[in-house]
Amino acid sequence: MATAGTVLLATSPAHAEFTLEHALADEQFDCVPLEGGGEPLNTRPWAKNFIGLDDAQQYNRGTFERGEKQGQPVTIAIIDSGVEAGRSDVFGDRLLPGYDWWDPDGNGQCDSFYHGTAVAAIAAGGVVGDNDFVGVAPEANILPIRVFSGAKDEGGDDQKSRVTAGAINDAVANGADVINLSLVVVHTDELQAAVEAALAAGVVVVGATGNENKEMDDTSIEADQQTFFPANYPGVLAVGAHNPSGNWYADSNFGENIDLLAPGQNLAFPYAGGDWQEASGTSFASPFVAGAAALLKGEFGSEATPEWIQARLQETAIHPPDGFNIYQGYGVLNVAEALTAPYDESEVTSTEVQAVPTEDASAGLPLAEGDRQEIGALDVDYDPLGLEKTIAWASVGGSIVLVVLVLVLRTIIPKGRKRRWRAGTRDPERVLVKTDIT
Repeated sequence: MATAGTVLLATSPAHAEFTLEHALADEQFDCVPLEGGGEPLNTRPWAKNFIGLDDAQQYNRGTFERGEKQGQPVTIAIIDSGVEAGRSDVFGDRLLPGYDWWDPDGNGQCDSFYHGTAVAAIAAGGVVGDNDFVGVAPEANILPIRVFSGAKDEGGDDQKSRVTAGAINDAVANGADVINLSLVVVHTDELQAAVEAALAAGVVVVGATGNENKEMDDTSIEADQQTFFPANYPGVLAVGAHNPSGNWYADSNFGENIDLLAPGQNLAFPYAGGDWQEASGTSFASPFVAGAAALLKGEFGSEATPEWIQARLQETAIHPPDGFNIYQGYGVLNVAEALTAPYDESEVTSTEVQAVPTEDASAGLPLAEGDRQEIGALDVDYDPLGLEKTIAWASVGGSIVLVVLVLVLRTIIPKGRKRRWRAGTRDPERVLVKTDIT
């Protein structure tokens, strides 16, 4: 969806303060929670296995393991349509009081649309029921900032861009470590300044590229139609979508600044009014990457820089044949690899980090604008039980070697003792005798 957004934050103060001014009095309205409208979940969510989430969560689940915030939960601020407090089965007690731009008496814990609740669930939802759904960072706190209502005529114009800028500034002021924006608006100086300030403060900024099939580098697009910011700003982790087969989601905006693809087509997620809903779009791909950034912050410390985290996610992605192209970026998000691959510890806190794809970038020619139809699925070949299988086969192999060794030794040792460890012979008629030396 082109007009909804999310923000991942790290640790929020006990009493959050917001400086963003509310909507004009004649534009304000109360948030009315959704009642019903969801559907039963009939299929197992596919995205968790696709990105290796089970393996990644063995290392971190959204709590700082080191650094100055050790032991605290990473806080995820959701700048969106609100996050529904009624879904306590999804968020437990991790939903913090936030802010409502439309309702001065609100605190962001109401979602009259569905979008913010969905994004929050993907980024940081807990295990829900028996359906094996779990968010990327299920121990993280959530700070909801409601600035979108979900109205059909709600666009990404200058005003909404400036409101988003104010929400980003407030997120940083309230301790953000990661900001994810599942929204697209036009460029304004205020928005760019807010993004740059967030990055300078050590905050990872993640943005959905949008679903209008626009090339984000096309300068011929009218300024008021360039609704692909803040994803198109340098330093922002720009996220497109892919389907369950690894194919590029063809509605995604694309360009030189795209970083990754993440699950975003035919996704099932908890619905604000109860039960489940299925939808597609880069809005739902973005929180997978934001959640991954939150896990990296948790595992490597709040001091891990946006530059390192961006490079880390680029390097560990499952790359296209050419290493990078304007449709797939550096490839498909691989959370397990991001948490477990070897790394240079000196780079974690550096701002001078550049990504180098781990696969041969010369394997194919870059895709050009007219080659969209030739974009193939990335060969993910991820086995969610790969680690367990490797350990199991290693155990079996070790056991076999041990058994063979025991059998061999049972034969050799008695014979050696019988000969008093003298050399043997293959000639059965030859008798070994001691030779006198004169």
